[in-house]
Amino acid sequence: MKKLILFLVLIITVGCAPVPAPLSQDAVIAFHATRVVKVLDVIRDATIAANELVPPVISTNDTRTVVLWHKTSIQVIQNVPNGWKPTVKASLYALTCHPLAGSGNCTPQLPQTAVVRLYPYIGLAIVVINEVK
Repeated sequence: MKKLILFLVLIITVGCAPVPAPLSQDAVIAFHATRVVKVLDVIRDATIAANELVPPVISTNDTRTVVLWHKTSIQVIQNVPNGWKPTVKASLYALTCHPLAGSGNCTPQLPQTAVVRLYPYIGLAIVVINEVK
């Protein structure tokens, strides 16, 4: 648990780094997109690792759902460099119903047990996404 907390603090510290100056507007957009892609990779990787445990703590079907969500989110970020944020946040909300990613009635695509296991990574992703202007 201590290693997980240390890892999350390190990721948040690195993930919250300011944009290096001077960069063009396109470079700033790419900088933020790369930070978000990396944090989405953490969600995918944590899910895969949880599925590889014996016994798995996240099912293969739920892992497949997260991997497909990740792939789609990355495609949105790549294809809509100036407007991906609302779509990615909405997809994260649909996946988990995390209250900071959206609002309203929600039935998550993942079961509650998987969502609880991924909550630290989901929270980290929301923090990094919300930093993007």
